[in-house]
Amino acid sequence: MKITLLLAQCTPEPLIYSLNIMLKVLKELDVEVHKIELNKLPYFDGKKNKEIEKVMQTLAESKGVIAMTMVPMLSMHGAMQSFFDSATLYEDYYFNKPLLAVTYSEWLGEQEAANLMLRCWNILGGTDGGKLFFNKQTDMTQMQERLEREVEDFYRLVKQERMNVISSERFIFYGMKKGNLSHLIQEETSVTTEIEKEKPVEIRSFADLIREEANKKQVSTEIDTDVEKRDESEHIINLSTKEQTIKEIANLLQREVDEEGFKEFSTGVYTRPPQFLGANANSKRLQQIPHYFIAQFDKELDLILRYHITDIEEEGYIIIKDGDCSFKEEIDGSPTVEMILSEEVLQSILTKKITYQKAFMLGKLKVKGNFAILPKLDQVFKTL
Repeated sequence: MKITLLLAQCTPEPLIYSLNIMLKVLKELDVEVHKIELNKLPYFDGKKNKEIEKVMQTLAESKGVIAMTMVPMLSMHGAMQSFFDSATLYEDYYFNKPLLAVTYSEWLGEQEAANLMLRCWNILGGTDGGKLFFNKQTDMTQMQERLEREVEDFYRLVKQERMNVISSERFIFYGMKKGNLSHLIQEETSVTTEIEKEKPVEIRSFADLIREEANKKQVSTEIDTDVEKRDESEHIINLSTKEQTIKEIANLLQREVDEEGFKEFSTGVYTRPPQFLGANANSKRLQQIPHYFIAQFDKELDLILRYHITDIEEEGYIIIKDGDCSFKEEIDGSPTVEMILSEEVLQSILTKKITYQKAFMLGKLKVKGNFAILPKLDQVFKTL
């Protein structure tokens, strides 16, 4: 997977610190990152140029975009604004992907700048990939986990390839760009006018419609049975208009139910699987893992994971294939990877206190086979 990183004057220490954390997470996720220093590009002059053409080609080859900018005063940096201005000269297929907006301010406006960047990206044809904004007073040591989570969420969003929803601003922008918005508005107005001239709109109450239906059925019954007319006084019902309307509605609804009959729909009941239990639990640990697999996360995954929990002598296999996950005590063939660990380490992994990769690096998890899939496992299972 390839992600483009757009940087606009990211020289302050907090932005450099944030950038290094995000690059580290993306590297662990096996993502190819292409960095572009926007302040090195020529500013927008209303025309395309070779430098911006290269940027657009990189965007077209990427699955997602992360845009980081310094906020001088209540808005994004001029280099980032120049990029968005230049982007208006290109078609929407360059931008049909998520954008994560990261802004930093030493005074004010970091939140407004992030919102503005996402709004511009949506008008161009892109999707909202989230935002992360902070300022000079933010404790950056506490931001590390937030940064890691935001990048991981953005990675999952890119993998899901969610469909973009056209906003009204984007519709107007492309209509004005192609010069056909006024034509569409005039055409729609003329069609509406012709329809209004052809047939005036008649507003009728629900009670009138019910009375009309009741009168039609009454006339039909009189013709079929050829019954002589009776005195009109016999048909007068001593009810107020409101009460009579309610009674007629009830009769009509009752006839509809009698004619169609009652249809019962069967419903299923979902029983939540047991949570991960402590050392004295009777149920096996490994059998619970498939319940927390993120369904259809990646249908291309084809893995056989062998677990060996040393202190309770439990073994088993987790099979991930065709977007599904299952547990088996024995299999035919060899596993993709074999993991040896204690029950305490397994619990820490399943509760997201530690990752598979970190447990492996600290020596708490022994791995035989393709250990490169460990970062992937942290993505396909949600926390217990």
